[in-house]
Amino acid sequence: MLTSDSKKQNNKRFTIRFREVLSKTSVLPILVAVWIIFSIISPVFLTIGNAQTLLAATAVIAIAAIGETLVLITAGIDLSVASVAACAGVVSAYVIGPEGDPLTGLFIALGIGLVFGVFNGISVAYLGLTPFVLTLGTYLIARGIAFSVSEGISLGVPQPIRLFGSSKLFEIPYIAIVAIILMIVFGLILTKTTWGRHVYLVGTNPSAADYVGIRRKLIIFSVYTITGLLSGLAGFMAVANLGAALPGVGDKILLIIIGGVILGGTSMFGGSGSIGKTALGILLLASLTNGLNLLGFDFYDQLIAQGIVIVLGTALIVWTERAKKLD
Repeated sequence: MLTSDSKKQNNKRFTIRFREVLSKTSVLPILVAVWIIFSIISPVFLTIGNAQTLLAATAVIAIAAIGETLVLITAGIDLSVASVAACAGVVSAYVIGPEGDPLTGLFIALGIGLVFGVFNGISVAYLGLTPFVLTLGTYLIARGIAFSVSEGISLGVPQPIRLFGSSKLFEIPYIAIVAIILMIVFGLILTKTTWGRHVYLVGTNPSAADYVGIRRKLIIFSVYTITGLLSGLAGFMAVANLGAALPGVGDKILLIIIGGVILGGTSMFGGSGSIGKTALGILLLASLTNGLNLLGFDFYDQLIAQGIVIVLGTALIVWTERAKKLD
């Protein structure tokens, strides 16, 4: 028989092992549980058609979430990513019209994202403005432009863009393939390049970054600029996925973008995070939204469910990190 001390030691070892698994797998156990529950409740959830729909919707959010991950790692935040995506999509569709050149539309969307990214980067890195307040302002500006240009209605887009949004390779949507490639590329850039290491150091210890000669302001500027570009691309992909440019699309995805990044384990205090874990966090919230849609839940009920998952998931992450520091 086990003594009382032996039981305590076994329980402690189990707890430590459990925390290690959580820190490595992020929200993967919760994601699997959500999939199992929805597959039992809804026979449609695990069908190929719904999986393709989920992948395409997740891909749009994931592209914008790459940039948000970079920003949070540097201890910043960008509240404008979703509205910049909507603005880029709307302005692009408005300029090229229903019969225009899709490639021109893509460059316009990227250009809109770049303008906002550069503005945010200069304002935060070189003018010293607070990221939260600044990007709240650019969020409102981008949202206002999107609704002003579109007059609050959806805009039609050329057939090739709609075709791209519905096309698949080996049953995987093109949009999802683009997102996967980008996540792999930026994941490698973050972990394998000098620039990536500098991004982490700027978020971990700005003073140390300055001491070793890292051009901290340039790193911060580059991160916000890249985030703007990715937001513009996400806006174009959203247009392709939906088959139209919707000015309010950003209102529905901002929570999933930021919440998914945080659920993936990226610290809001900077210095930690990964693109792979961000993908899991985004997929969790997108799966939750998709499953609740299939079950007929209203949009506001979905917000409640998403909020609960974000709170519980974040609490789990905080518990894991605090426990590791106490070991």
